[in-house]
Amino acid sequence: MIALTLPTAGTFTGEAVRVLLTGAGFLLLFVAAEVWLRALNPPVEWTRKLVHFGGGIVAAAFPWIFGSHWTVLGLALLFVVVLWETRRRGLLGSVHGVERRSEGALYYPAAIYLLLVIGAGRPVFYMIAVLALVVSDTVAAVLGSAYGRVRYVVEADRRTVEGSAVFFLSTFLVVHLPLLLMTDTPRAISVLVALQLALLVTLVEGISIKGNDNLVVPLMTFYLLVKLTRQTAEFLLYQLSAQLVIMALLGLIAWRYHFVTASGAMGLMLFFYGVYALGGEEWIVAPALALVGFSVFYLFRCRPAGHGNVQYQVIALFYVAVVPVTLFLANNAFETLLPGPAFLRTGDPFYPAFLGAVAAQLALIVYNLDPATRSRRRAARVAELAGAGAFAATVLPGLIVWSPAVRLRDLLIPAAVLLVASALYHSLWRSGRWPHRRFWNVRLQSLSVAGAVLVLLPVILRAAR
Repeated sequence: MIALTLPTAGTFTGEAVRVLLTGAGFLLLFVAAEVWLRALNPPVEWTRKLVHFGGGIVAAAFPWIFGSHWTVLGLALLFVVVLWETRRRGLLGSVHGVERRSEGALYYPAAIYLLLVIGAGRPVFYMIAVLALVVSDTVAAVLGSAYGRVRYVVEADRRTVEGSAVFFLSTFLVVHLPLLLMTDTPRAISVLVALQLALLVTLVEGISIKGNDNLVVPLMTFYLLVKLTRQTAEFLLYQLSAQLVIMALLGLIAWRYHFVTASGAMGLMLFFYGVYALGGEEWIVAPALALVGFSVFYLFRCRPAGHGNVQYQVIALFYVAVVPVTLFLANNAFETLLPGPAFLRTGDPFYPAFLGAVAAQLALIVYNLDPATRSRRRAARVAELAGAGAFAATVLPGLIVWSPAVRLRDLLIPAAVLLVASALYHSLWRSGRWPHRRFWNVRLQSLSVAGAVLVLLPVILRAAR
């Protein structure tokens, strides 16, 4: 078990020796990667993964090596400086020489330190989280690049289905085996936790860009280990079944209608499962109805006219989902973690705003789905936006059927969010100051919805009392 205290004078020498030995080990990894690159000219991804894997194996043992998190912080800062300077000066090509833009080398030491701090007292969970990154990511990258044939696009990056499958299998093993052999977790729970965690982390890794999986994957793995290992086998089996059903349905919709890429579908799977797992059936109804509504509109309005190849990717879906997710997480945080007035901790105070954010995003997506057919006249554009809003508003009454807890008057706040967001969007777009470049339109959508929620926040909180 790691003690998060400064080393005493009596232990300082031993700690310093361990720092020097560990630092020398990392230095040898960098030297070995550079020698390999210059002598045999392998793909840079391989030399990069050598450093990634070797450093991770050493880092996985940190709770048993060092007596203080301050020591690891010093090491992490030192390597961040080294990596930053070598990249700025064009050195260390074995790590920085990849063609794609990646900040993974800088996220990596930050993730190790954060894990060590939050994982105090759970060294096995810390080790599993590190191994889920370094082992799974390494074997997936190497085997996927060597044997992968079925490719999918994640913005500017390319991944393979074979690589993702290897990542899933490897993550299952690095979670299941340590839980089974190094903890008192029952066998059935160990298997179910490993299966569910491997599925979720594989989806996260599959949509990660610019190396942010080096930060997200280990932290998410640790969080899920803490959360899932507390549950019963029956609960985990139910959750896993729900997760598989959600993935199958969204995968079928994406394959049938083609309005999202494979990575976009993976992002949708994470969104829907996260809302369901933390909020339950009540919270997933609105996004599900919105997705059905969009699919119907897309099928009958766009595809027959030949304008249906939208292919939403991860970044666009992030901007679409960020406001509803923020509201959902705020509701969940007050309910389970944060102190606050009683009305914020009971009764789902942000649920009406969540409904409004979902409806507003649906209206703006429908309005912008086919810009080529949009009228140039101001009055006609307003009418088209109003029509999109009316279409999105038809989703809201469906909630009364699916969720008896929702009353008709509870839909006034969602309707207000929808109206204010549409007005803000039209005003900002008409100002002519908003860039007309890629992603900027979905950013404007997200900004408009966020602005509507903030404008109506006093009304939302007052209604929750």
